[in-house]
Amino acid sequence: GNAVDAAVAAKLMACVCEPMLTGLLGAGLATVRIGGRTEVLDCFADVPGRGAPPGLAPPMRTIEIDFGPDTQAFHVGPASVAVPGLAVGLWALHARFGKVPFLELAQPAIAAARKGVQASAFLTQAIALLEPIIACDRAAAALYLPGDQPLAPPHLLVQRALGDTLEAFSREGPRFFQRGDGAQALLARLDGQSRLGARDLAEYTPEWRKPLSGPVPGGRLFVPGAPSQAGAYVLRALAHLTRDGALPAEPFSGEALRRVAAALRATEAEKAELQAGLFEDGFLAGWLARGAGAGFTTHVSAVDAQGDAVGITSSLGETAGLLCPQTGLMLNNFLGEEDVNPRALARPAGARLLTMMAPSLAAWDGRVLVLGTGGSSRIRSALLHGAVYSLAYGLPPHAMVRAPRAHYEDGVLRYETWDRPADHAAALAGFPRRIPFEQPGLFFGGLHVAGVGPDGFFGAGDPRRSGAFGTLQG
Repeated sequence: GNAVDAAVAAKLMACVCEPMLTGLLGAGLATVRIGGRTEVLDCFADVPGRGAPPGLAPPMRTIEIDFGPDTQAFHVGPASVAVPGLAVGLWALHARFGKVPFLELAQPAIAAARKGVQASAFLTQAIALLEPIIACDRAAAALYLPGDQPLAPPHLLVQRALGDTLEAFSREGPRFFQRGDGAQALLARLDGQSRLGARDLAEYTPEWRKPLSGPVPGGRLFVPGAPSQAGAYVLRALAHLTRDGALPAEPFSGEALRRVAAALRATEAEKAELQAGLFEDGFLAGWLARGAGAGFTTHVSAVDAQGDAVGITSSLGETAGLLCPQTGLMLNNFLGEEDVNPRALARPAGARLLTMMAPSLAAWDGRVLVLGTGGSSRIRSALLHGAVYSLAYGLPPHAMVRAPRAHYEDGVLRYETWDRPADHAAALAGFPRRIPFEQPGLFFGGLHVAGVGPDGFFGAGDPRRSGAFGTLQG
């Protein structure tokens, strides 16, 4: 097999092991480099309502999620469900570049779903975090909150219906989710409480797109364009970061933190403009060329000995708080995420929603590194740190993914404190609203990387989200 086969198999297994974070009723993006050419597969979600009469959208339910030092509001329920694209996208990716039969790639995930996987500490943490959403649905609560407690080690998570779904999809292909039993089960679960209909599923189409690219001190970064906001956001933030000259020598110093925070703040001030013009022809090229002025998500990175590489980022949002018992799949809530479905930018039925997903590729000195992360709005800042730490500072993968990060949003600087000097906060006088995070957690995403170069394979998984790196000799 190749890197695409490995990534597809890993993503199917993630649907079994991390069913609250990703699933075949979710959506995603893949950045692929084959034979030196980089492309992006857009299998993100569409706005539902094709062919439906105009009318007010059904109401959603608002739930606060507690990240410890901070909280975030999300909207769930049937009305929050967007048109899923991950299953159709994985099939399209494999059909173009895969070598191993799809059913063979799916067999480990099928077996794991039917026999059960031991609940990991990370899965327990994710379930506990999303407990207010999971508790909205009896079927979901019965599976993930047995005895009103988050599923925890050493209990097995057995998902026989999901195993059957994976096998049926692997045999039938996209038809299963577009017109077949999978589609009918989804529509039955929504029970008319959503604008999503049969035509939305049947007409969904993944799209191959050209990536954006830009310089990073030490190399070049390739990122997705529309519908991803984060790709352009990261390139723009890099421009702001480097406009004042060389970066500070110490990557964790107070001055380095201030520079990154200032770049994030400057780019955040331009976010509304980015969102408004994202889908307009020629907008991104002009926006990025302009001089820089004074979810919960899972990611898989894979490379192979031929130097080919693929990164797949996918998500269910925070889930809609709905489990489809016939398929064993949680439903997405993309319409309930402000970054994905901004209130000020109503998209028509059938149009792509926006996303912060941005599986990325860095290239330098004959090396290729795949970077990707989950983390909702924090994706953009996690990727910025990954690019800067790896290319500008030369940190090895295991150190880069563990290094402290920062995120600026809504006028608040949130940042991780470990490995920083004791006086680092003195450099942050220009950021009066700030929230320090003293312990690793889910909030800042999980930056997982895999690379290949003259010296072989290299990579690392982010411990914030139980990431892992491994090699397979064949």
